[in-house]
Amino acid sequence: MFTDILEKISIREELSSEEASSALQKIVDGEVSNEEVAAFLFGMRIKGESVSELTAFVKVMRNAATLVDVDTKGAVDLCGTGGDKSGTFNISTAAMFVVAGAGIPVLKHGNKSVSSKSGSYDVLETLGVVPNLQKKEVEKLFNETGMAFMFAPNFHPAMKYVMPARRALKVRTFFNMLGPLLNPAQVRHQVVGAFSKEAAKNMVQILANLDTETAFTLSAHDGLDEVSTTSNTEIFELKSNISGNSTSFDPRSLGYKLADSSKLLGGDAAVNAGIIQDIFQRKSTRAQRDIVELNAAFAIHVTGVADSIENAKEMAAESIDSGSAAEKLKLFATTSKKLAK
Repeated sequence: MFTDILEKISIREELSSEEASSALQKIVDGEVSNEEVAAFLFGMRIKGESVSELTAFVKVMRNAATLVDVDTKGAVDLCGTGGDKSGTFNISTAAMFVVAGAGIPVLKHGNKSVSSKSGSYDVLETLGVVPNLQKKEVEKLFNETGMAFMFAPNFHPAMKYVMPARRALKVRTFFNMLGPLLNPAQVRHQVVGAFSKEAAKNMVQILANLDTETAFTLSAHDGLDEVSTTSNTEIFELKSNISGNSTSFDPRSLGYKLADSSKLLGGDAAVNAGIIQDIFQRKSTRAQRDIVELNAAFAIHVTGVADSIENAKEMAAESIDSGSAAEKLKLFATTSKKLAK
């Protein structure tokens, strides 16, 4: 019974893979009340989730997902767990177009805001994109533009049984960690920002348990779930195998100046969309551009197209300076509108 699971996590006992799978399966099948879902999410947060439990959760959610059928070769997803309470603008969403402008296919998975003023869905919509496309339209959009945005509720219908509890709790739960691991196109290259070093370490281990080829999972010393320009960032790398140790990346090693965190603050979707437009039109502050360029560089590098982070940085800079990133945003917006009709 589900109450047995709640009892077990209340005394901080780890669930077996079978128990974790069974519990989440009951939730996604709609067999559990909102109150019990909230208790489960909060109880798991208090107990602390193990890699084994999280891997089991990912497998349940992937099995329940609507998959996007496209050629994922060389494609990348870049996203954060959210929940870092930093108030920055939508950095990984901006970086998406810089990566695409460098010729790398992007299959981004995202959602509306849960714990911030503007999620990736919100800012894309404000930028003129139709982010609420279904499977067939997303597949066409990717085939025509080399980019896709997969709105999580459209591809994870079972999430409808979880969202009321998440919204009521208003705190970070393990679904913040699961989200980046549930890409409906099952990309093989990922950059995943996490809210803590421990979460980043867990996530690289989970990705290694699945079908991911290469990944960076990371968490910045300043708390950002991005590669930061205000502090060092702890980065775990998955290639043919994983190291249990992270690398502490200093943005100054790539020639970036350390920024003040206040220079990276955003606001609602309109404010953040304006910042992104300014970056692509080369009217932004240096700090705003630098952090987008840096995160795009890591996404380019993880695909193997650039053999070093230095070369990836050059590709990202060229994407912005040449206007390619801006053109990709324009193409993405016009094509998504056409497909929505």
